[in-house]
Amino acid sequence: MIKNYFKTAWRNLLKNKTFSFINISGLSIGIAAFLLIVHYLRFEYSFDTFNANKDRIYRVPMMISETNGKPQAFAFTFPSVAPAMKKDFPEIEEVVRFRKRWGVMQHEDQKIFEEGMIYYVDPAVFKVFSFPFEKGDAASAFTELNDAVITHSTAQKYFGNENPVGKLLHYDHEDYKVTAVLKEIPANSHLQFHVLLNYNKYIQITGGRANDSWTWSDFYTYLLLKPGTDAAALQKKMPAFAERYMADLMKTSGYNVSFNIQPLKDIHTKSDYDYEMAGSGNLSYLKYLGIAALFILLIALINYVNLSTAHSLERSKEVGVRKVVGASKQQLVRQFLAETFLVNMIAIVLGIVFFKLSLPFFARLISQDAAALQTTSWAFWLGITALFIISTLVAGFYPAFVLSSFRPVQTLKSAAGVANVKDKAFFRKTLVILQYSIAIILIGSAIGFYKQLKFMSSRDLGINIDQTLVLKQTVDLDSSKIALVEKTINDLQQIPGVEYVTTSTDVPGGEVGSTEGFRLLSSNDDKRCRTFGIDELFIPHFGLSILAGRNFDKDVPFTNDSTKPVNVIVNETAARVFGFAKPSEAVNQVLKASNGATCKIVGVMNDYHQQSFRYNYDPVIYYPNRHINMGNFSLKLKTSNIEQVIERAKQTWSAAFPQSPLQYFFLDEFFNRQYKDDQLFSTVLWWFTVLAIIIANLGLLGLSLYSIAKRTKEIGIRKVLGANIAQITALVTRDYIKLMLYAGLIAIPVAYLLLQNWLKDYAFHISIGLWFFFLPLLLIMFVAFVTVVYQAIKAASANPVKSLRTE
Repeated sequence: MIKNYFKTAWRNLLKNKTFSFINISGLSIGIAAFLLIVHYLRFEYSFDTFNANKDRIYRVPMMISETNGKPQAFAFTFPSVAPAMKKDFPEIEEVVRFRKRWGVMQHEDQKIFEEGMIYYVDPAVFKVFSFPFEKGDAASAFTELNDAVITHSTAQKYFGNENPVGKLLHYDHEDYKVTAVLKEIPANSHLQFHVLLNYNKYIQITGGRANDSWTWSDFYTYLLLKPGTDAAALQKKMPAFAERYMADLMKTSGYNVSFNIQPLKDIHTKSDYDYEMAGSGNLSYLKYLGIAALFILLIALINYVNLSTAHSLERSKEVGVRKVVGASKQQLVRQFLAETFLVNMIAIVLGIVFFKLSLPFFARLISQDAAALQTTSWAFWLGITALFIISTLVAGFYPAFVLSSFRPVQTLKSAAGVANVKDKAFFRKTLVILQYSIAIILIGSAIGFYKQLKFMSSRDLGINIDQTLVLKQTVDLDSSKIALVEKTINDLQQIPGVEYVTTSTDVPGGEVGSTEGFRLLSSNDDKRCRTFGIDELFIPHFGLSILAGRNFDKDVPFTNDSTKPVNVIVNETAARVFGFAKPSEAVNQVLKASNGATCKIVGVMNDYHQQSFRYNYDPVIYYPNRHINMGNFSLKLKTSNIEQVIERAKQTWSAAFPQSPLQYFFLDEFFNRQYKDDQLFSTVLWWFTVLAIIIANLGLLGLSLYSIAKRTKEIGIRKVLGANIAQITALVTRDYIKLMLYAGLIAIPVAYLLLQNWLKDYAFHISIGLWFFFLPLLLIMFVAFVTVVYQAIKAASANPVKSLRTE
């Protein structure tokens, strides 16, 4: 009996090739798109799950709240937090600190700049994290102060195919011995590195400060809790912990510090801290992509239900004959469910094929390795299979119920006499409205995201970063190199096409690398500000302006000697944070830094966008610094021969700093890297929006074909009575245009709310205009009109004699 069901189902598919093709192609494209998004989401939500102790690993970020100021959340904390927590809380099994470093690493004559890929870590790191070893083991990895552990790709980079264990790497005036090699760090790890060094060595280098300081931050701290520990209960102990160790400091500085316990699984998708690791993701984007995946699958399933119910009228006589010869309702339901199952199975197989073929392209689009996006997890595929089985039953139940409920007497008289035809037409129209509402929401969202990206790329940053080549100093220089650096700056200035050269500790396009607490002499409240070292050319040559006071002019550079006052410039935001209503009020005011330095405000600079438009202006203190202490040499160019300038800069740099491999970038490209995730999301959303429109219009094409086929005789009669092609075309398309308008009424408020919610993530964003949503509606109406009108014109142009000859 089951074999007969599928045999009959196969015959029906072949008999109705057009409807079968539309049904199967729409479903398979929807399934492929769904699988692409779901695999990407699976990868994003799988971060750090490779760790055996993933459920017991927590990070310790901190929140610093100033009096009457904006709270600041940091992903790192102080170095003394780790040993203090290990001592105070018996429920903590291990603690590990990560201290990010950068600089030139050398093996023999090979020098490579490792930017942020070197970490000093506590020896317990391999008890907490499950990084797999290729050579060596956890027990012997950090037995000596100068031990180093490297990754597989790092070993190949420095040593080729030789065994690196026992060999030396030179970094920061020290030789480190390679004791172990790790397999490549999984792509779904928020911790990415090339070299790990012994944290006890860092304690020695810093004279113990890296172990006992409660003011020096930038230390990422992780806990491994003992089995059965209640993390929520531990979190409740954090206020008392902060009070125990920092009460006096908080009282004198006027700010409050609180520590949090953050689960490892939340770091990639849910973390919203400053100075986050490079591997952090964006939960809002993932949620929207998940919604898009469900929308696309829903549109594909709606197509199936619509076409099946529309096609049911054509099969009414078949149902009537089957019932007359004794077929029961249950048998008919099973027959039509078998057809649904067959169509879905073919669509699933084709969808998986399309998914496999498109995955490499999709992986390149999102800058990921295709292998990382795939999974062999039986649980994952079991879940996907269950979803498709459920969707098959849901999609097939209504058509099967409709078909099996026809009454033989009515169906054998005429297909037009089937009961409740109007009800079924209403149901189909409702589904069409739903799927086009989804399409309008997707288009409206995609347009909104695109406009926000365009706004961010075209808005005035308040600083001129065009035609700026930045050379990055990669080694620390001492006072003996002052003359060399000054000569190098002069030599760079002489390169044809170089308009000027300025130096700074940071450049626009990323977080300012340091923060410090400052207070007015008349106040006990510290205000945390970013600190930014610049020379006297930075402000004029980057097109910035002094709103009050003056620029630096051979001002005494900042030193670690707190007894020597230093002149500083503050931005507008900093001036407001310190309570000055006008920039001029801040000039000549004196600030005391938490490190003991005395600072006199000599000028107030305009605010500019140091980071992307996602972030508001930070309070920034600019201080004069020596050229040897500033790692960024910015060359303003005025030439079309960029390659020649770069080549001359390389020669000049290599002659001056042979120990420092030249690292360079263009500042506008560096700044725009911040929008990589936004651009990626916008591009992916556009691709899947187009797929959703294609799938929806495949369904509309099928429905219009069926509708016109059923009205062939009506169209013939109307032509005989004098109706022209335009009138008949308008008659056929009018109902579909109405459906699009209804879809717009539903979709526009939903799209507005979604876009409004997304734009909250940006401190600076576009205003949402009504045209954002009416444009998608007009676009959908146009596409729907084009889809239907060709078939309508074709039917209206046909000879009415052919359609009426059977009457």
